[in-house]
Amino acid sequence: MAKNGASAAKKTNTAENTLPLFFKAPTPIDSARHAAAGLTPSDDLSFTRTTNSLSINAVEFVEAAKYYPIVFTQGETVMPAALVGLEQENYFVDEQNRWAANFYLPAYVRKYPFIFMEVPEESQFVLCVDEGAPQFKQVAGEGDLKMFDGDKPTALIDSALEFCTDFQQHYQITRNFCDALIEADLLIPTQSDVKLANGRAITLSGFQIINEAKIKDLPEATILDFHKKGWLPLIYFVLLSSSNWQKITNIASARETK
Repeated sequence: MAKNGASAAKKTNTAENTLPLFFKAPTPIDSARHAAAGLTPSDDLSFTRTTNSLSINAVEFVEAAKYYPIVFTQGETVMPAALVGLEQENYFVDEQNRWAANFYLPAYVRKYPFIFMEVPEESQFVLCVDEGAPQFKQVAGEGDLKMFDGDKPTALIDSALEFCTDFQQHYQITRNFCDALIEADLLIPTQSDVKLANGRAITLSGFQIINEAKIKDLPEATILDFHKKGWLPLIYFVLLSSSNWQKITNIASARETK
């Protein structure tokens, strides 16, 4: 535990200036501030309903590729994302606010309301909890999971620290993978023009895909380097995931006929 009871991990990437997706009030976990705080156990995922993509790490490709198209963001920090909708709507949250049965649930969702956030002046990350999350309670009640027992973190915080540490390590590996794709000029900005069964057209833009045609022209040294680092299978998973565009389109069409 770091000073004031905040769990920390060494800095491994640069934090964004804006709040991370879903987070309203991420606050460093503190044994004084959160002495009586806790979380209400809940499988309510309604907070994911208004997004059409979710950040994923490379380690998740093998599962995510079975269900969602995997694309890459544009901008200064390029990361892979699982596409979960064609517009600002997540097709994989049901009417009970649960994730669709038998579909992979990305780790970014599973770790909420916990996250590592950077403290630049200390060159480290601190474990934070979103005090704006519906399950967060400043004073835990009966049935809630407490964050501290006295000044010691409970199993809830220990588990969150372990999960977020693992997530952060895989995040850095994924950043390295994306940097390699950029250096090899394998990413290409694109847009998707989709026509639903009822004739309505949707244009989705602002993302990148792997340029499959350029893979065969990669220098042997680059291919060998990708092979040694285990990145070739990741590329194949991304390419295979493109078959899920039709799945997304079919779901969108079905939703409009309800």
